[in-house]
Order: sequence, then structure tokens, then C-alpha cells
Amino acid sequence: MKSKKGFTLIEVIIYIALFSLLMGTALVAAYQLIDGSGKLSTKNTTQEEGNFVMRKIDWALTGVQSITTPSSGTTNNLVVNKYDGNTITIDLTGTNPKKIEIKESTNGNAFLPIITDNVSISNLQFTYLAPTGSAPIGITATFTITKDGVDFPFTITKYIRK
Repeated sequence: MKSKKGFTLIEVIIYIALFSLLMGTALVAAYQLIDGSGKLSTKNTTQEEGNFVMRKIDWALTGVQSITTPSSGTTNNLVVNKYDGNTITIDLTGTNPKKIEIKESTNGNAFLPIITDNVSISNLQFTYLAPTGSAPIGITATFTITKDGVDFPFTITKYIRK
């Protein structure tokens, strides 16, 4: 008798089903990796932008002689006078996307953006912290950076020591 070599129809169907299952699993895993990479990139970009803005606000509040705005309560801009005679103004400008801009009196009257076009600011608030007891005057800045429809809140508090 001759033996027939090859696969039966049932074996071929089983192999195709297993191959399809493996390819489907690999496709789902690849999609999740690509999607996760995009979300991580968004988060990193937003975190870098927020950290840069917080460093600029910290710099603006270092060596401050007086705070013009806010003098009490909460506002959406900050105006401080430094000991070197420089006046720093930080403000929220634009409509869509909104930008945080800074102006120094020593560099003329032009506002310069301190964030890129990659993100948008949905709010900016400066809150005056009145001195209580031995605690010094302080400013709390809060803002939210939006990238790809995801909001990331940031807060910094700086106390003015004289």
C-alpha cells in the first residue's frame, strides 16, 4: 500500500485557525504599544511644558521687592517689582490656544510666550497669600495645560522673603 503524504482538510483548517489567532494577538499587542507610546509622548510633552512654566514663575518671584498684582484675592495675571528695578508681568493671552506670556520692563514692552504651540492653557490664576503671624507673603500659581484633549493641572507656591 502506498501512504499518502500531506495534510488533511481538518489539519489545514486547524493550522489556519491557530495562525489567525496568533496574528490577531500580535496585531492587538502592536496596537497597544503604539497607542501607549503616543499617550506617553503627550504626557512627557505636557510635563516638560508645565515644569518650564513653573520654573519661569519661580524665577519671576525670586528677588521680589513688591507685588503689584494680585494685591489680594485671585487674578489671572502677575505683576511684580524686583530689587533691580525690573518689573515682571506674566499674563494669559490669546483665545485658542491660550498662551502664558511674560514681559520684562528691561526688555521693552513686548510680551514673549513661555509655552510652545504644542499645548494650550485653559486657566491661569495667581492667588495672594496674606502674611499671617510670622509667615511671609506668598503667591500660589495654578494653571492647567491641555494637550490632545487631556488636562494636566500644575500648582506652585512661592513665599516672598525680605
